[in-house]
Amino acid sequence: MKKTNLVKEFFKIGSMSAGGGPLILAIIYWILLAAGVAESLSVPQAVLGILTSLVLAFIAGGISVIYRIEKLPLMWASLLHASILYLDYLIIYLVNGWISSALIPILIFTGIFIAGYFIIWCFVSYSIKCSIRKMNEKLSQQA
Repeated sequence: MKKTNLVKEFFKIGSMSAGGGPLILAIIYWILLAAGVAESLSVPQAVLGILTSLVLAFIAGGISVIYRIEKLPLMWASLLHASILYLDYLIIYLVNGWISSALIPILIFTGIFIAGYFIIWCFVSYSIKCSIRKMNEKLSQQA
């Protein structure tokens, strides 16, 4: 795939994903309010939360285009994908004050991110392998 197509796809996928960020933020704020954990937000806090969650979702959605680079080995694509997602989430969380900039909270965040990414990666990988196995079975039956 050409470089310009990758950029175009990044913006296309990122734009489609961006709407989900503010929606998820609204649901989280609503749950925190219902649980008595969240206080009322000021207008600047709400605007910052909405805009940064939009950016977070845009980058998180768009970066999946990394797997379409044919010359990039899966291991490197996964490491690059995970690194960009990690920085995306970490920066947005720090900007919004959702985690403290102290070492321990960042280490806890990092551990949770790595565990979550690994679990999701395993599920997706397993799902793809099952799909490939089914396609191969159908192809072998046709031969």
